[in-house]
Amino acid sequence: MDQKIFPVVSCNPNNFFFNINQNENQDSEFDLLIKEKWEKAQSENLFRYKLDIQQWKLLDGQYKFLTQLNVNRSENRRTPEEITSMSQPFNTERFHFNKISNEEILFDIECGDGNNVIAINISPIERYHCLFIPQRLENLPQIATKKSVENILELIMMSKSKNIRAIFNSLGAFASVNHLHWHLYYLEHRMPLENIVLQNIDGSPVHLLVDFPTKGFCVTFSSLKNKTTNNLTNWVFLIINYLQNNNIAHNVFITRGNTTHSEQNFDDIRVYIWARKHDYGIKNTRAFYPAVCELFGHLSIRNPEDYDSLTEMQVVEIMKDVTEEPFYSVKEKIIEIVQQQLLLENKNVDNI
Repeated sequence: MDQKIFPVVSCNPNNFFFNINQNENQDSEFDLLIKEKWEKAQSENLFRYKLDIQQWKLLDGQYKFLTQLNVNRSENRRTPEEITSMSQPFNTERFHFNKISNEEILFDIECGDGNNVIAINISPIERYHCLFIPQRLENLPQIATKKSVENILELIMMSKSKNIRAIFNSLGAFASVNHLHWHLYYLEHRMPLENIVLQNIDGSPVHLLVDFPTKGFCVTFSSLKNKTTNNLTNWVFLIINYLQNNNIAHNVFITRGNTTHSEQNFDDIRVYIWARKHDYGIKNTRAFYPAVCELFGHLSIRNPEDYDSLTEMQVVEIMKDVTEEPFYSVKEKIIEIVQQQLLLENKNVDNI
């Protein structure tokens, strides 16, 4: 298809921002475009509800979980697809993103033909909540491709906002649509996992997240010897691909971070990856669904009663139940494949 249907944004490395100084307090062209078009979509009533989070708080306790009351989302969102298997095939009879209207699509990445698009999430959890739908017309199931990982990292790097986040729910990890997609949104709260201390694996870019109720893995841009998007992609996909190949449900959260606990200078990108229990095998959780945002510490609460009564102890119990056993079941294997990759990289350097 040669005709350009949508506005086009190119992922030009010259427009990547690896270090954000908040004293500049200036959005990139990418940020401005998302915000402008998202606000326009909201003014045209394209969402299922008007986002109106009137109540939020940090739960008392050690971890300061961010809780936001979003009753509209629980009452008005599209019914999630029933997922029964990590290998569930794409189904054209069920809802998928080729059924959305052109009005929901904000712009195209690279081509303009509608295959790689940024679209609004019509049931948002936060302002500027969008979907990145790569290879949309190819009808791919919700299994992350290496190309999609690289694309989403490039989009993060095109932003100059410390508030931008990208997320992925696999099948069996609260993915609501079995059609390949990532989420993008802006969260104007400082979060513990932006700079929590991690345990490094043998000088690699991969770390263990153990001092938090959600046990998992983290790849940091600041730890790369070769600081390129391609290299970060390789390390991130190394872990995701292992989990996919072994039918282990997982969530991915990408956030800006910093290495100095500075409120002004954000010099890192952190990619958190959690192995977790399948969502059809966890304890019933009435207050919230423990999907990817919740594992990061951002809880979207479904009703006022639970918003008022939820405690940190209850959240910690749920998070441990979801992630602790899966983390320890794959930990040694992940360490092993990281060590193998380090040996391969060192061998390649020696042969140059």
